Order: sequence, then C-alpha cells, then structure tokens
Amino acid sequence: MLHKLYTGRRYSTNRKEFRRTAAIITMAMVAIVGWSVAIGNAIVPIVAVTMGLALLYFFRSRVTQVIEDERIYKIGEKASYITLRVFAVITALTGAVLIALSRSGLVDFEQAGVTLAFAACASMVLYIIFYGYYDKKYGD
Repeated sequence: MLHKLYTGRRYSTNRKEFRRTAAIITMAMVAIVGWSVAIGNAIVPIVAVTMGLALLYFFRSRVTQVIEDERIYKIGEKASYITLRVFAVITALTGAVLIALSRSGLVDFEQAGVTLAFAACASMVLYIIFYGYYDKKYGD
C-alpha cells in the first residue's frame, strides 16, 4: 500500500490493494480540498488534485491483474448516458419552473433558473460534440 516505497524494482499490486490505496488517496484529496476551501485558498486544491491523480496513475500502473473489462465499460457507458439524459431533463425543467415563478412575481429565482437552463443546454451541446467526435473516430 502507501507505506511500501518504490525502491527501483517494479512493485506490483492486486486490485484489492489498489482499491484501498485509491480510497485513501481520494479521502486525502477531499480532506485537503475541503480544508483549503474553508480557509479560502485556491491554489492548494489544484495542487492536491494534480498530485492525487498522479499518485492514482502511478499505483494503477503497478496493478498486475485486470481492473476493468469490456462489461464494466459497457455498464459505464449506459449509466453515463442515462445520467446525462436525466440530469438534462431535470435541470431544464427546474430552470424553466424557476424562471416562470420569478416572472409571475412570486420569488426572485430568475438568475438560478437561467443558470440551470444554461447548464442543461451546455451539457447537451457537450454531448453532441463528443458524440460527433466518437462517431467520426469509431464509425464507418
């Protein structure tokens, strides 16, 4: 795990050790980011996340077993697609409702509604861009 130092020879690990190490690194990153937000420092989170990702990459490269297979990728693709659709619909509807409430004079939620509506549009535009890219790359 983390206490084992890299001594020049190739250190190999298994999936269980990698998951444990990744969890520790992730918890440390979250703690550091939370602490830096509490004290108002903007540089520390960038450094912490960059170092954490580098450590995750380093330890992942030492895993000798298969971490992910095609089935996991397929499940991830389906989950991401459904998540995007649900997020876009709920965000767009919530934005429209907040704008309508604000314009009817009930509450001043227009800025929040416009922000949510733009977030929904931006996520859909990003989806279209990435879909076009991967369709061109992997398509016929």
